[in-house]
Amino acid sequence: MQLYKRISLFFFLFLVSTAVANGQTAVAAAPSKARVIVDEMSRAMDRVVTCTGRVKRLERIEGKMESGDLKFRVNSKPRKIYVYNITPDEGAELLYVDGWNGNKVFVHPNKFPWVNVSLSPNSSELLDKQHHNLFAVGFDYSNGIVKHLLSKYGHEFDKYVSYGGQQKWYGKMMDVIKIKYDNYKIENYTVLAGEDLFKIDTKLHVPAYKIIELNPGISDFFDVKAGQVIKVPNVYAPKITIFVDPDLHLPIVQVIEDEKGMFEKYEYSELKINPRFNTMEFNEDNEEYGF
Repeated sequence: MQLYKRISLFFFLFLVSTAVANGQTAVAAAPSKARVIVDEMSRAMDRVVTCTGRVKRLERIEGKMESGDLKFRVNSKPRKIYVYNITPDEGAELLYVDGWNGNKVFVHPNKFPWVNVSLSPNSSELLDKQHHNLFAVGFDYSNGIVKHLLSKYGHEFDKYVSYGGQQKWYGKMMDVIKIKYDNYKIENYTVLAGEDLFKIDTKLHVPAYKIIELNPGISDFFDVKAGQVIKVPNVYAPKITIFVDPDLHLPIVQVIEDEKGMFEKYEYSELKINPRFNTMEFNEDNEEYGF
């Protein structure tokens, strides 16, 4: 019996030493720095319930880069959004609250004819020269794209995602994450009943405006019908660069490039995460607003 125990112990130690020699240990390899940062970034976005801030955008519209600058207040659940435009249309304000005003955006245009109007979030007036609708303000939309990345490509994350060191942005060092999809390609997609480009955007996690660019016969976000075969990218973009705030763990700068070059860029500043809003923050009677 004692001899059996010695042989068993020897055999066990032999297996362990052989596995270590071959690099086959039971301990999983430590995640890459890029993976650690992206995982924490996703968790940080999950924790954002309310936020205020400013975002500057640069988007390619019909081959020309169009810019915008706005201040925002966002409550994620239930969805409540207030926007004050800096450029273009300085002073224009938007207010949206789930279940209020027929789920339309209340708009103070701050210009002639000086009348407040209610518009669908996806109306042509609100989407003029923009890639996204009002619901992309804040971090919920970005978080959806990141979660899709982790779900679809998590098993080969380091093949597509790398850490680019630190870079200073407005006086603060940011962690740089670089995403490069070598397998980027354009595919066919058959539109289902009830789908528009925003629904396809949400379903496939690809930009609705890019679909318009790829399909010259599509004039706007709703110009598709069931059974129609359209061109779509297989991922959001072939190249994405993200500046992550090391304290907030949030994607402060997002640069998206495609086969033509710069597609869109977003820069967040003046952020306050999870402030407590009072009952007037999303009310058209707020004296700070111009409605």
